[in-house]
Amino acid sequence: MKIINQITISIVKNAKDGETIRSLSGRIGFAYSAVYKWVMVLRDYDIIYLVEKGNKNIIKVNKNDVYKKFIDLDEAVNIVEKDKIFWSIIKNIKLRARFIENTAAVIWTQGSYITGDFVDKIYFLEVYQKDLNSIKEILDEHKIAYSENKKAEKGPMIYIFPSKKEFKIKYKKGLPVIPLQDLVRWCKRLNLDNILEHLDSIYKLKLGIKYSEIRTNI
Repeated sequence: MKIINQITISIVKNAKDGETIRSLSGRIGFAYSAVYKWVMVLRDYDIIYLVEKGNKNIIKVNKNDVYKKFIDLDEAVNIVEKDKIFWSIIKNIKLRARFIENTAAVIWTQGSYITGDFVDKIYFLEVYQKDLNSIKEILDEHKIAYSENKKAEKGPMIYIFPSKKEFKIKYKKGLPVIPLQDLVRWCKRLNLDNILEHLDSIYKLKLGIKYSEIRTNI
């Protein structure tokens, strides 16, 4: 029997020691019969113990390896869902914000160059100062982590760079991003020849950049 589903994840995530199945079903919003059925299944995997107390069965949670797998899965799904929400927000936002640095590089290279930050769902967003509080309120509403100075343990994470000056925004497949020439200047300043070569091959910029990795047999 497949034990991972919306109900079992909710049970494992929310069950509290000392409560009954009925109280749990009321809190997580599923029918008592469904919660009872899956609690019995989880009991077979030693995730849930039922302790008789009078005429009631009291829940005792056993945080074994299977329990931890449920929690890890829930966290992974939550990260993916928040990431999708963020990209939807940023495509429809009417505030003055644009992707910069590594995130802009991924967008302008159309994914042919992927940074480690991007894989970890860490994005760099420049925001006009007057729109900063509005951006933060939207991210707070969706419980999406952001910071101006420190890194989150789990993505998605938005690094916000406030700007007192208004700036130009280009749109690449609906995403607000710095103009291509600004990205090129940033790459040249940091000697990011690998990104420049990708940009040159896509947009025919005639940069004359040839990036080659040094490979060894070590």
